[in-house]
Amino acid sequence: MVSSAVRSLTPWLQADPAPLQGSTAATLGNTVCRMVPLAIERPLLGQVPAIAAAVKQLVAQSLRLRSPLGGWPTNLAQTPESLAPYLAEETGELLDLLIPSATPAPSAASTLIPIPTLVPHLLWMLASSGYEVMRLIEGVQARIFSPHSQGGIHVVRLVPVLTLTVEESSYALDLVTQTDPLPPLYLAEATEIQLLDNDLASQTLLCGDLLAQTAEQIGFTQPGLSSLLGDGCKVDALRPFQPWQTGTLHLHLHLAKMEAQGPPQPNGSPSEAMPDALYLPPGGKPSAGSIAPGFTLDDFASTLVDGPDSATAGVLGDWLTFTDERWIQTFLSTYAEQVVAQHLPRMLPSPQGDQEALCNRLTYAATNLVQGTSGLFKHTFVHEPLLVADVWPRLRWHLAQSSERVMQLMGGVSAQVLPPGLSWQQGSLYLRPLMQLATSNRSWIVDLSRGRLLPTTPQALPAEAAVDVADDPWGPPLTVADLTALVDCDLSTHTPAIAALSQGTPINLHRLDAEAGCQAGLLTLNWCFTLQTTL
Repeated sequence: MVSSAVRSLTPWLQADPAPLQGSTAATLGNTVCRMVPLAIERPLLGQVPAIAAAVKQLVAQSLRLRSPLGGWPTNLAQTPESLAPYLAEETGELLDLLIPSATPAPSAASTLIPIPTLVPHLLWMLASSGYEVMRLIEGVQARIFSPHSQGGIHVVRLVPVLTLTVEESSYALDLVTQTDPLPPLYLAEATEIQLLDNDLASQTLLCGDLLAQTAEQIGFTQPGLSSLLGDGCKVDALRPFQPWQTGTLHLHLHLAKMEAQGPPQPNGSPSEAMPDALYLPPGGKPSAGSIAPGFTLDDFASTLVDGPDSATAGVLGDWLTFTDERWIQTFLSTYAEQVVAQHLPRMLPSPQGDQEALCNRLTYAATNLVQGTSGLFKHTFVHEPLLVADVWPRLRWHLAQSSERVMQLMGGVSAQVLPPGLSWQQGSLYLRPLMQLATSNRSWIVDLSRGRLLPTTPQALPAEAAVDVADDPWGPPLTVADLTALVDCDLSTHTPAIAALSQGTPINLHRLDAEAGCQAGLLTLNWCFTLQTTL
């Protein structure tokens, strides 16, 4: 059974975020680097229709071979090498399309990037690298086996630390709390832990092994972070009162045992439960009452249940099974296709033999995420009965990882809105994804932003309303209809199976009420924009 408790970052954050504290965090918060920008946008090659079709065909054939019904000999191990002869035609077709499509790309020019501007992009890439990675960043329950804690249950958090090394000096920043890291809280790599939450399997692992698997997952699904996680990125850094100096940026991962989880947070408005933002704008100080631009983890940190009993309230405590195998396969295969597409630029510079071997390894690893036999980072929940309380946060992650823009809107952005017939209103603009479960005699609406059952659909902003988003992240003011079109485009391009849920997919709902039993139903996902006004 999958646990429904999502840990919050709230207990470890100050109620009112202040400028970066501590000597090293403060230094990084005021540092500018000349560097090649991170590759945040997905490669354009994957959007070329012929190449996208070839990727789809390659992934589909690989999934057929790896299926239990694919006829693979039980005494022959499935490896990239053993599968290669049966994928040669699809692999060759893809590589034949890639080579003529590869125009010599100009070398990416270095540009000036303030560290506080880099932080939200790093958070987005980490959060979108995997649902379980996001869960580890938020904090999960785990048993810790050490001389000082023999199987005691604690909250363990994945701590991403950005470090800048310049000559003999090193400066570090915890990306989530935006303060100096706290090494005394870090677990030694030889410490044994047993993760208890969600699909983070309950097997006992060494912290070092879990960190290695996590880094591998992040580097694979977000290859733009590979250099930061590896040898680091060479940069020219300008710190206050210092000349330009050559340095290296690294992204290090640690597991920290939190001393106390803190009391459950009330499920009120996001502004009551969380600070406005988990990073600062380049100016260094957040403006009062506003949300800083870019991606924050607010939406993912103040979620789910008020208390231990509310997870089983109503339909959230019932079980759900997806029944449309065609939609299931689309959901799984498009995720694998997306991962393969992320690596298309890597295949181009290699010699032909190396290209084929690299393509086979990438395809194997991508399909392993949705049809592998083991591992923490899989997306196989659509094949299993699971609690409704565990469905919604997964769908929310798949929705949000489609683009940085979608995740940012789900977290909320500071904006002014002018609805027809009314005056300008200021507040936080939210993308509200709504999951509807309907059977023949009843329906429920679950707000994916907070995992709450709603009595009715929330009042949405009219499509004709004008929206002026603070700090101008998407150009001139837009209408709600324009923003909706941008979100629809992101979803249909990067997560078509999630976009298809606007038309619904059939399910079976296993009601705990003995009289109701198993009922056929429909799961539908829609979204709208709302404004939480400020007084």
